[in-house]
Amino acid sequence: MPKGFNGAVLRVDLTKSSIEVVNPPSDFYRTYLGGGAFGAYYLLKETKGSDEPFSEENILTIAPSIVTGSNVSGVSRCSAVAISPLSGAVGEGQAGGNIGPMIKKAGYDAIVIKGKASSLSYLHVENGKAEIRDATHLKQKKVGEVYDYFKQELDKTKFSIIQCGPAGENLVRFASLMVDRNDVVGRTGLGAVMGSKNLRAVVVCGNQKIDFFDPDGLKSFNRLARERLPNAGFPQILKEYGTPGVVKIQSNIGNVASYNLKSGYHKNHAKLDGETYDPVIGAGKTTCPGCIIGCRKRVKSDSPYSFTDKLGGPEFETLSLLGTNLDITDAGAVAKANELCNEYGLDTITMGSISGYLFESLETNSIQPNSELDLDETYRFGNPQGLFKLINAITHREGIGDILAEGFYTAIEKLGEKTAPFAMHCRGQGLPAHMGQFKPSQALMYAASPIGGDHMSAEHDWFLNPEDQDSRALGIFGEGDATSDNTAKVRMTAYSQMFYGLLDTLTLCMFVWGPGNLHSYRELEDLVAFSTGWQTSMWELMKAGERKINMMRRINSRRGFTAADDNLPERLYEPVQDGPSKGVCVNRERFPEMLKEYYGFMGWDEETGNPTAGKLMELGLDWT
Repeated sequence: MPKGFNGAVLRVDLTKSSIEVVNPPSDFYRTYLGGGAFGAYYLLKETKGSDEPFSEENILTIAPSIVTGSNVSGVSRCSAVAISPLSGAVGEGQAGGNIGPMIKKAGYDAIVIKGKASSLSYLHVENGKAEIRDATHLKQKKVGEVYDYFKQELDKTKFSIIQCGPAGENLVRFASLMVDRNDVVGRTGLGAVMGSKNLRAVVVCGNQKIDFFDPDGLKSFNRLARERLPNAGFPQILKEYGTPGVVKIQSNIGNVASYNLKSGYHKNHAKLDGETYDPVIGAGKTTCPGCIIGCRKRVKSDSPYSFTDKLGGPEFETLSLLGTNLDITDAGAVAKANELCNEYGLDTITMGSISGYLFESLETNSIQPNSELDLDETYRFGNPQGLFKLINAITHREGIGDILAEGFYTAIEKLGEKTAPFAMHCRGQGLPAHMGQFKPSQALMYAASPIGGDHMSAEHDWFLNPEDQDSRALGIFGEGDATSDNTAKVRMTAYSQMFYGLLDTLTLCMFVWGPGNLHSYRELEDLVAFSTGWQTSMWELMKAGERKINMMRRINSRRGFTAADDNLPERLYEPVQDGPSKGVCVNRERFPEMLKEYYGFMGWDEETGNPTAGKLMELGLDWT
C-alpha cells in the first residue's frame, strides 16, 4: 500500500457529466510529487497548444502533494493549474487553508476537471465518492454567502470549499479561486476558468486517515518548529503581525510599489504597517492546519469603512497594490477594498495594477472622461471610493469595468496605445509590490516565469551572500548587493527558482520551508521520507522542481511563446523617482544578457528561451 498518498485521482468531465477514479502507479507520484507538476502533466498529456482558456478542453487541476495532510507547519497548501485566460500561457496559483488536506482525507490526491456543465453546478466530494449537483440557486452569490450556505446545508464541521465567486462566473480574466473564507488562489485568473466551466464550487468533505510512513518522525517537526520560532526572524514577524508586519521594512528600503510603480516608497507607508493598524482594526488571526506561525491576520471595523473579520485581512501585497500603489494609505479603506475583492473573487494584485493603469491614464489625459463608460473623475489616485466603484464595475462588467475585466491587452487595444506605458504587467498579469527596478532577481522572474509577473517564483536578492549556508547549499556562489545584476545574481535566481519549483510541487509554504526560515534542506528530505518511506536526496528533489518549471515552459512553447515574450514594462527601465531606491532601474543593455545567461543556466535554447530536447530527456520529459 502507498504511504503518504491515496493512489487515486478524481477525473471529472462536466460536459459528459461523468466521474471516474484513476489509479496512477507509484512511479508517477515519485516523479511528479503533486501540486503544480500534477497540473502541468495533465495539460501536457491531454491538451493541444491551440486550446483556448475558456474552451471545454482546458483542464483545471486542484492538487495537494505526497506530504500534504500531516500535522506539520507549512504542509497544507494546495495548487491549482490550468491554461490562464489572463495570459494564454500556463496558469498556476496556490492557497493555504483546508482544501489540500481535505482532498487527501476524502480519498484523492488530485481533482482533475474538464468540460463544461450545461448549467451552473458544483462538485460534491466526500470520502471516496463524488457527484455533480445543481448550483443555479447560488448564481452571483458572494463568496461568504456561498460558504455559509454549504456550512448550513452540509451540517458538517469538517468540510472545505474552493469556489470562483461572482467575478469568476462573469469570466473576469483575473478572477481568483477562493478557499473557504480566508485563503485565495489569487494569480493567473483560474477563477475565470472554473466559471467558464459553469462550475461554481468544489465542496470537499473527508475524514479518512492518511497513512504516513513514520507518524512519529512527522511529529518531531512540531518540536523543532517550536524551538526555532522565537529566534527565526521573518517567521517571528509573521507570527506577530502577519505579512503586514513588513510594510515599513520594505518601504524603508524603497521596495513597496507606489504611484503605479513610479516609486518604491510612500511617505505615509507606516499607516499600512501591521504594527500600526493592528491595535485599531485587528481582530485576531487564523492559521493553516497544524501551522505554528498563524500568519493570517483578521481585521474588523464598523466605521468609517465597514468590514467583517470573516474574510481575512489584507496581506502585504494587497496593502501595497490597493494601497500605496494607488496613493491610498488609510488601512481601513484598503481592508474594505480587500474584502470586496474576496467577496467577489478578484486577484488583489492585478486589481491594484489595473486600477493604477486606469488612474494614470486619466491623470495624464491619455483617455478622457466618458459618460457611456461611466468614466469620470472618481477614478483617481488617493480616492478609495473610486477604487470601490471600480471593483464593483469590473466584477459585474459594467461600463469601463467591462473593458478592464478583459485584462491589459484588451484595455490597451480599446483605450488606445497612449495608455500602454501605464500598464504594469508581464504576460498580462499585474506586477506585484516588489520593485523590479530595485530587485533584478524579481525583474528577471517577472519576465521569464512561465506564469507571468510573480514574486514567489524564486528567492529575492538578499539571498546572494557567499557566507550564507542556505545559498551555498543550493550551489549559489558569488557576490553582489541587492541591486546587482551580475552573473552571480542570475545564477542565484535560476537555482532558487528550481528550489521554489520544488516547494510548489510539494505544496509547501515558503514562510516555513523557504531558505532561512524554520526547516533545513536535509529536513525536507526527512519530510518526504517520513511521509512516504522514500529515501530521496536533494538532487532528486531539486530535479523535481526543475521538472515542474520545464513542463510549464514546455506548455508555453507549444502555445507559441518564445524569448520575445520575456519582456518588462518600459517603466522598469526608468529610474525610480524618489525614496531610498531613487535612481535605480533595470539596466536596458544588461537585461537581455541576463536573460540569455538565465536560459543557459536553465539549459534552454538561447534564441527561443524554451527547453531543448536534451533538457527534456534529462528530466524524463521526452514524452512531451
